[in-house]
Amino acid sequence: MVKAIINLENHHYDNFEKSIKDDFAEIIKNKKQLFKVRISTDLWEAYIDALDPNERQQYKCSCCRSFIRKYGDLVIIDTDGRLKSAIRHPASAPSYFKEAVGNLKLLVEASRVTSVFHSDQRHLGKVMSGGRHHLAVALPESYINQSVWKKANQLMIESQKDFEQLSAALNTYRTESVATIKALILSDVLYRGGRFSDMISWFNQVILHVENETDLEVIRHLTWLYVSEAKSGYCDIKKSVVGALIADYEFGIPIETIIQRYNEKLDPANYMRIRKKPSEEEVIKAEELVGKLGITDSLKRRYAKLEDIPTFMWRSRYSDNGNVFSKIITQSRPFESPRLRVPIKTMTWKKFKETVLPKATNIEAKVEDTSRLMGLVTESISNSKPLFQWNNAFSWYYHGGVDGKIKKGSQSVKISDDSSEKDREIERRIQVAGGKYDDNDIRCSLRWENYTDLDLQCLTPKGKQIDFSRNKVGKGKMDVDMNLMGESEMPVANIRWPKNTAANGSYCFTVVNYDDRSNGSGTFYKVELEVEGYIYHYHGYFPFDDMHEHVFEFNYEKGRPINLIGVYHNLGYSDWNLEIGNFKTVNAIVKSPNLWDGKDAEESGNHTFFLLNGCHDKSKGKSRGFFNEMLRSDFKEINKILEAYTASTPIQGAEDATACGLGFSKESTWDLTLKVTADGLERLILIDRFD
Repeated sequence: MVKAIINLENHHYDNFEKSIKDDFAEIIKNKKQLFKVRISTDLWEAYIDALDPNERQQYKCSCCRSFIRKYGDLVIIDTDGRLKSAIRHPASAPSYFKEAVGNLKLLVEASRVTSVFHSDQRHLGKVMSGGRHHLAVALPESYINQSVWKKANQLMIESQKDFEQLSAALNTYRTESVATIKALILSDVLYRGGRFSDMISWFNQVILHVENETDLEVIRHLTWLYVSEAKSGYCDIKKSVVGALIADYEFGIPIETIIQRYNEKLDPANYMRIRKKPSEEEVIKAEELVGKLGITDSLKRRYAKLEDIPTFMWRSRYSDNGNVFSKIITQSRPFESPRLRVPIKTMTWKKFKETVLPKATNIEAKVEDTSRLMGLVTESISNSKPLFQWNNAFSWYYHGGVDGKIKKGSQSVKISDDSSEKDREIERRIQVAGGKYDDNDIRCSLRWENYTDLDLQCLTPKGKQIDFSRNKVGKGKMDVDMNLMGESEMPVANIRWPKNTAANGSYCFTVVNYDDRSNGSGTFYKVELEVEGYIYHYHGYFPFDDMHEHVFEFNYEKGRPINLIGVYHNLGYSDWNLEIGNFKTVNAIVKSPNLWDGKDAEESGNHTFFLLNGCHDKSKGKSRGFFNEMLRSDFKEINKILEAYTASTPIQGAEDATACGLGFSKESTWDLTLKVTADGLERLILIDRFD
């Protein structure tokens, strides 16, 4: 024993241990990602066999053997795609160990990466055992697995899948195609394209980096390097919206069609919405994970009040002024011509914000579009753990979804005599189903995006109704009807009168929600009416089944345009304590919560909210405490459960809400009429767009 100790000291074993620790700390100090490689040879044998046969026995320690076998294969990848051992560096090792360390280094750096390295513990190896120090290194806190539901080995397995997905994408897409789609996304032509700018820029960087390499192993290593740096979902780009854009472009689809298909995918009724009900096992797992994450309190949401909001772009001097009767809701007032007539001025929001807003003493907004109705929501329990991709507890919703982007909105109508306004997706679905889209006197078509059973009905001039049970009255016919049994996630219905067959008289079209299969998320739908070459679009929403909506009513006289009757009778304004066409006092103007902090999260949208006096959401089922696309990536595993939860859980404090009003996105047309008092002058200003 004495001899062994003396030899250990003579060979500077303590210095050897220290050199390993120091070299490891140096190599990861700049947050270099660690990787595992596949070794066909036993690293321990390669190490021990290089030591003096007469003395190696004293180094045959089980703790050190375990360390070398478990962690001796750790490497980093340089930006040139070369591997570098993270554990063994002959230059700093005492002379007695240089050959052994050199052997390990050569073996490791000539191997192939198999996964990104993750660890659930800080110390790799046993620092002390049996009264003696052993080979071991320590990881900084940032290297330790932070996931509450996945162990390190699960994350390493996932990295292998990420590598396969990214490699497949690199082998599928052409560099010029990626560059073209990058330019398209960064051009602001695509709706909400900004949320994908980081992904396409990252993938463009990857493909440019690897295309110049000819060494296949270097390409593999570089791919692994990018896998380790990728944000959640980036590697699986082929299944993403960005991948669909690239694939459409490479397939030769016209840019206009590519944009339309993209917009359909990003419709708030579809994007990141869960279509299938969660299983009992998924619910149980989610309960467990929510407890581990400590977000039970965070999921309890209430309507925000003005006094909750930390930052304003503008605030009325009269809002929440402490007067005894300041909480009484006053009647909206219709527009009255000012004493001094000033022509209405049209400008962008950017110009208004810079030139008019700083001087404004009073602002009123004209209420016209239900899709713009919005509410701010916050935590019910103060200081709950964060849910969102930004650093505050506030979220928002629109009457029409996460950003109100349902054309002219939930329960609204758009009229056009331009054939380019036809919904090509409705046309495609009708044709696939065997119906007829063109050459009709009257055609009314319904589309929606889930398994819910919606029915399109028409009360004809003779008082008889076309519906699922009677699909033909006179020359009128329902030639497509879907989802009686929930067979399609992309259904359509179609009622039509062929050319020269429609009778003059009154027509009334209704949509009925017979059987809701939306798993609590509700069903957005779109109706397209074509009469005498004019196109009419109606957008609606059903939160529950056993509901109906009269969408179009008109008197038809062949050869003449129709006048719609009673379309706006149930648009939801009363649910928000508002009156259509009237002006309402603006108490405050704020940005969307994702833009409140120093670090913007504009990929989640850029919205401006006009918070109206007395406005609050009294509707049932349309409000949301949050949307999945707002949540941190940590919650991806339980998105399905959270979707069902927020769809079925009411937001608290509706009657006390004072942070509701009208919202407008940077990417949409505004058409907002404001009545502004500034410099003693009251005038009308039309905000047509963001900038």
